[in-house]
Amino acid sequence: MKRRHLLGATAAGLAATAWPAFIRDAFGDGAACDETGKPAAAPGSLVQVSAAFRRARQANRALLVFVIPVDDSAKWERGHAFGELLNFGSDGDLAPLAGVEVVCATMADLKKLVPGAGNGEPLLVVVRTDKVPVAATQLDVALPSYDGMRRMAAGGWEEQLKHDDKIAAQRIGALGALLRKGLGADGRNVEASAASVRARLVKAPPAGAHWAIASGCGIDVEGARDSGLMACGMGHVPSKSRRFLYFFAVDGRGASTR
Repeated sequence: MKRRHLLGATAAGLAATAWPAFIRDAFGDGAACDETGKPAAAPGSLVQVSAAFRRARQANRALLVFVIPVDDSAKWERGHAFGELLNFGSDGDLAPLAGVEVVCATMADLKKLVPGAGNGEPLLVVVRTDKVPVAATQLDVALPSYDGMRRMAAGGWEEQLKHDDKIAAQRIGALGALLRKGLGADGRNVEASAASVRARLVKAPPAGAHWAIASGCGIDVEGARDSGLMACGMGHVPSKSRRFLYFFAVDGRGASTR
């Protein structure tokens, strides 16, 4: 039995040496280097997901990826939905996140690290880091969308606010149920678990994203100098969507570099 275990470990070790350098780095097998021995550069999203994978593996946790879509309009929509969940989700909605490492990344970069992550652009991907090759599960659900202009025209401002709150609650509920389904729902210490999530992911953003605030006529990226990215014409922003995950790169002055 010990001999078979040794052979299996040796085979796994030999397989790991054939992985690309950035994957070996994610598994903690040394720094990623180029052919000259210098640290190799990699795209920002890939660096983030690789570092998050390494943290998850070292902590014996799963990695949860908030998937950043390719389409710019989809980035805005998904960033607002994730912001609603993290800022306004109930203890039961957020508690499942206490046991995972969270990162925001594109599917293209995730698949460089986890080829079995699947196709398409699901909302979330759970990566189990305790196996080689790692196992990945996609989590997805259709989220209700806001129809603000039509609602405002039909019923006025008060009706608009009620409608916004109703849709936000449905979106948060759908994401919370998705997390409980994919990550499990431990009924113990729910309040404490949710508090730890808020301290880790609400006060500061998940790796791979920025927190930003949309007023309907401008965007402030938190932590960026001289922020205040102008986007007038966005119009009405539902109250629970105003603080959202901003998936575009910003330079030190807060300017978008998308």
